[in-house]
Amino acid sequence: MLEYYHRCRWRRAAWRRNVLAVFLEEAACRYREWGYQYEYAQAGLRFMAGFGDWLQENRIPVDQVAEAQVQSFLDQSMPQPHEAFVHKRIQVSAAVHFVLTLIREKHPLTLTQSLAQAETGKYAEHLRRNRGLAAGTIAHHRQCLEEFLTACFGQGEVRLEEITAARVHAYVETIPRTPRNGKRRRVCSTLRGYFRFLQLQGTPTEYLQTIIPLVPTSRATLSPKVLTPPELQLLLRSIDRTRPTGKRDYAAVLCMIDLGMRVGDVARLSLDDIDWRAGTMAVANHKRGRPYRLPLPKRLGQALADYLADGRPSSERREVFVRHAPPRGITTTAAALKLAIRSAWKRAGLQDRFSGTHILRHTAATRMKQ
Repeated sequence: MLEYYHRCRWRRAAWRRNVLAVFLEEAACRYREWGYQYEYAQAGLRFMAGFGDWLQENRIPVDQVAEAQVQSFLDQSMPQPHEAFVHKRIQVSAAVHFVLTLIREKHPLTLTQSLAQAETGKYAEHLRRNRGLAAGTIAHHRQCLEEFLTACFGQGEVRLEEITAARVHAYVETIPRTPRNGKRRRVCSTLRGYFRFLQLQGTPTEYLQTIIPLVPTSRATLSPKVLTPPELQLLLRSIDRTRPTGKRDYAAVLCMIDLGMRVGDVARLSLDDIDWRAGTMAVANHKRGRPYRLPLPKRLGQALADYLADGRPSSERREVFVRHAPPRGITTTAAALKLAIRSAWKRAGLQDRFSGTHILRHTAATRMKQ
C-alpha cells in the first residue's frame, strides 16, 4: 500500500528500511480503508517515518515506545512555540499517536497494578456487575476511591482495619472547598458505596457508613429548564437535512426529544434494535443495565429511514449512527453527537440559554407528563 501514497522509489525504499516499516504499511492500509484524503495520509506517513528515524538514532526499541518518547520527539523536532508550528505540531502528534496505537496492538504494555488499584478494581467490578452503572460513572468512583486508598496506604498493603473515622474526615478536609463542593460530594458518595460493598463482603463497616460527612451545597432550588415548542422547532430547523450529517443529527435529536433517550444510548443504538414491523425500538439503557422497548413514533421512524436510505455511509457496523468523516463508517461516539448538537444550538441562536443534550431528555419527560 505504500506504493499508492508515494511513487518515488527511493522514498519507498527508505520507508521499508525504517524501524517502523511494518507499522507504516499497516497505517497506509488503514488510511486507504478509512477514506482519508490522499495528502493527509501521505503527510502522516512521512511524520511516522521521521519518528522511526528518531527512534533509531536514539536506540529506542520499538516494543518499548511509550507516551514519554512521543513527547520527547515532539519537543525536539518542534521546540519553538511559534504560532506557525502549532498546526503542524497537531498534525505530527496525531500521526505519531496513531502509529503508537498500532505498536501497542502488537506490543501491549505490561502494566503493574498497585495494591490500591487492585482493591479499587474489585469495587469497580461490583458496580458494573451488580449495580449496572454506566462506564463513565464507574470511572469517577474508581478515581475517587483509588486516590483515597493511595493517600491512606501509598503503594503498600490496603489494611481495612486501619480506616478510621478520623482518617476519613482528615482526607475529606484535604479536598479544597468550592461553592458547590462537587469533588467533596463525589468522594463522600464513593466512600459510602465502598463501605456498603465491604459490608456485603463480610467486613463490619456499619459505623464507617454513618460517619461520612454530609457536604453542604449552595445549589439553588431545582427547576429544570425545558424547551418550549417554538424553541424546539427552531432547533430542528437549524439542522440541514439535505446533507448526510444533517440527516444523522436530525434523527439523533429526535431520539432524545421523542423518546427521552440518553445521548450514550443513542450512540449505541443498533440496527437490530429496531423492529420496523412492530413499530418498536429496544433501548439498551446502559446506565441501569435494564433494557426496555419503546414505541417508535412516526416522525422518528421516518427520520431514521431517511438517514439509513440516503445519508448513512456504507459500513459493516451494526450501529445506526456512524462517522461521516475519516475514519468513515466506524461507530460514532456520544462526544461526537454532543458536538454536533452544540453546533445546532449555536445555529439556532440558543447557545446562551441551552447547552448539552440532557435538556432534550428533560423536555421529553415534561412533554410526556403534560
